[in-house]
Amino acid sequence: MKIYFGVPRFVRNIPVTLLAAAGLSLSLAGMIGCGAGNPFPVGSYERGQHFVEKENYVEAVAALESFVRHNPTDSLAAEAQFLKAMTTMKMDEFPLAAVEFQILRKDYPTSNRVEEANFREGIAYFRQVGRIERDISGALGARRHFQDFLVKYPQSSFRPEAEGFLLDISDLVVLKRLRQCKVFRQLRRFGAIELTMDLVLTQEPGSRLIDRVLFERAKVAGKLEDAETQVTMYRRLVQEYPDSPLAEKARSELEGISIPDPQVESESGPSAKPDPAPESDQ
Repeated sequence: MKIYFGVPRFVRNIPVTLLAAAGLSLSLAGMIGCGAGNPFPVGSYERGQHFVEKENYVEAVAALESFVRHNPTDSLAAEAQFLKAMTTMKMDEFPLAAVEFQILRKDYPTSNRVEEANFREGIAYFRQVGRIERDISGALGARRHFQDFLVKYPQSSFRPEAEGFLLDISDLVVLKRLRQCKVFRQLRRFGAIELTMDLVLTQEPGSRLIDRVLFERAKVAGKLEDAETQVTMYRRLVQEYPDSPLAEKARSELEGISIPDPQVESESGPSAKPDPAPESDQ
């Protein structure tokens, strides 16, 4: 005997499987309608912001894109574009993020986010570089971007960070050159090492790896039997980087190198020629 309390008569005749399926469909529709728990309406800035806070980045980018596209003159449009670019960075989509920051600077030039967008665009370029084995032309492009940024915003609060990235880029370039010299050494191309290290010393003087460059330059000078340059590089390493782990090695190498001291030679002067014999009186 079946007992129904408060159930309409037409429902009593519907199979249970159909009722279950209908219930599932309604549940899914409810989830989709609320954006998987997003309480804000479709097309609103707050909807995209909520997705970002929940780390639901794909939906966040879509929601922010929808807001900017349909509300390009809204007071929050620039902020939405910035948040979209930052979210793209979190997704490690660095080339796309650089473009999003460019869009903000182009479409909303009066926004107070322009300066930061310019700075973070440089970060997006730098993050594209990847490992040291890859081509570092992207790092050089990032360096030019940060240099231009510092010229345009000399008093920027991001200046210390920009300068830090410039140091990182310089170190990356030096590491790449040192890696090349390792190959040159295996091939016994000591002249190539000499030229490469001299170029690094000229172009990357601010790198935090110059002690390694000096040591490498001194070693190749020894291979080329250029004792004067070898001593100069070792002495510079000891004097300018006394706390470097390579400084002690440089001191040890200096003890085994014999080279005339030019100061002593200049003090002694050239060998004196004997005075000509006096002419005899005729």
